[in-house]
Amino acid sequence: MMTSTTKSYQDNRDQFSAEELRKYEGQWVAFSVDGSRVLTSAATIAEVASQLQANQIQLQNAVLEHIELDSTEISLGAAEL
Repeated sequence: MMTSTTKSYQDNRDQFSAEELRKYEGQWVAFSVDGSRVLTSAATIAEVASQLQANQIQLQNAVLEHIELDSTEISLGAAEL
């Protein structure tokens, strides 16, 4: 799981509008390492990891983010682990 982001990731991730992200409100989302797509989402990091594994995606090939649109904080990483 990546805990830092690249400019490419951030540029692609920024293309997701708040409207698009609203369906993930309060969830953990696994984005592709380039930030261009959502791989999966769930209430907990453990559930996201399980879904990634079921789809044969290595955890290190994803960037996890907790979506909180009404907050100014963005949580990247594995603090929940």
